[in-house]
Amino acid sequence: MTQQEPTIVVSEPLNERSLDYLRRHGRVIQTTADRAAEVIDQADGLVVRTYTQVNEELLARAGRLKVVGRAGVALENIDVPACRRRGVEVVHTPQANTLAVVDYTLAMILQLNRRFWPMTRPLSEPEFHKARKQVFGKFLAGQTLGIVGCGRIGSRVGRAAAALGMTVLYNDIRPVELDYPARAVEKDELYSASDIVTIHVPLTRLTRGFINARSLERFKPGCQFINAARGPCVDYAALAEALRSGRVSAAAIDCHDPEPPPSDYPLYGLDNVILTPHIAARVPEAVERMCDVVYDVVAILEGRAPEYPAAEDEE
Repeated sequence: MTQQEPTIVVSEPLNERSLDYLRRHGRVIQTTADRAAEVIDQADGLVVRTYTQVNEELLARAGRLKVVGRAGVALENIDVPACRRRGVEVVHTPQANTLAVVDYTLAMILQLNRRFWPMTRPLSEPEFHKARKQVFGKFLAGQTLGIVGCGRIGSRVGRAAAALGMTVLYNDIRPVELDYPARAVEKDELYSASDIVTIHVPLTRLTRGFINARSLERFKPGCQFINAARGPCVDYAALAEALRSGRVSAAAIDCHDPEPPPSDYPLYGLDNVILTPHIAARVPEAVERMCDVVYDVVAILEGRAPEYPAAEDEE
């Protein structure tokens, strides 16, 4: 008896290369995030990006579903515990955006410390010479960078920082081997000793809200803070207060909670914060690599182990 080919529902855009791969391994139904529920009962596999909400309501209709693939890194739109209760595996592409987020983080470190600004209009001779005589910014060499989460992204940020003459401290829940000078410390020491703190952690029960009023009180006065990891890792009301008081002198934030931020977002209106709309990974090559989730989706449907399953504690 010939085994029936699996049906794979794709609810958000993928590149043609990835769609062709899926078509070679099953029947593909392309739909949209807001119409996924209409065909989910046919799905053995589901591929999503950001806007398809894989929740209890959707899963209740998905009696055949074996795997959900997220073409991206974060899993906020997927109820991972609900999937596991139903025996549905979750895979994603944590490797896809590594270099893009490293680049973004380094760009924000430079921008916070050098404050480059463009000439957007003609300057008079007095204005030009007044501007170029201003003293602003500071060397990175000699400063201390504290990295919370020293995995794919954090370790590369640290390597670049060390090459620029910075002292690198890091904290990670797992042993880390690095090929450059860096020191593992507890979070409290990292917070109190670092001129710049950058976080590169997944969203888990332990990291949800871990940057809060209590942790910010331990930050070195006048330090800078960067978040290109997960929005819910940070209490933004507490961060706004730290920015207003000067405990944190400046911040660069790419990931927010919620997204998009509401009109009363506490970071709006502060002149010592750079806000970007979750764009750290939006480099064409990274976006293309996110589509590689199809390989793990097919692996599970064919009874093989995936390369990038969601971590047990990841949300």
